[in-house]
Amino acid sequence: MAAAVTILLAEDDPDLQVTTRLVLERFGYSVIVAGDGEQALAAFTARTPDLLLVDVMMPVMDGITLTREVRRRSTVPIIMLTARDLSHDHVTGLDAGADDYVTKPFQGDVLHARIQAVLRRAAMQAPPANERVGDLEIDRDGMVVMRHGEQIDLSTTEFRLLEALLDHRGAVLSRAQLLDLVWGSADWGEERVVDVNIQRLRAKIGAELITTVRGAGYKLVRA
Repeated sequence: MAAAVTILLAEDDPDLQVTTRLVLERFGYSVIVAGDGEQALAAFTARTPDLLLVDVMMPVMDGITLTREVRRRSTVPIIMLTARDLSHDHVTGLDAGADDYVTKPFQGDVLHARIQAVLRRAAMQAPPANERVGDLEIDRDGMVVMRHGEQIDLSTTEFRLLEALLDHRGAVLSRAQLLDLVWGSADWGEERVVDVNIQRLRAKIGAELITTVRGAGYKLVRA
């Protein structure tokens, strides 16, 4: 794995804690261990793991309750560990918000395969990450631009202009190209309309983010 996936293992049996942690570490995972549901919930809040492995039967707070509590706060993948191959346990765990279940005892390669499958599904379902340029955070779907937690008010045209520059980051776009990309046609109007809107956009997001290439057009910085 290019970057270690962090797994929170909630398991009250000391021997299973050790053996499961060793199995996970053999496959390259970083492991946080908790001995009961309350410890696991505190660790989840403090460490933000990539996936939870949750034993159903635990003291203080059982795995089903832990799963419900985590699911209220996050969509992080959760795999239930159960010692009983009973459909009731599986249904209860899935209803609580778990993504999968593994019956104990399990083979290490099987557990690894199930973890990878759940992580792949989670990646496919995750919303696209917001883009960043300098100190800006850009949410295309919501047409929102933020700087240090504060929203920058852009007109629809200004946002579309920013998108066009984002799609060609680092490349120089001529005024005719920007007219075509933003206004739908290079014949839409005078190229001066591009200059006016670039000036307005610069005033709002920062002049340093858009470079003028004399005689050629404009480009968005790569940073």
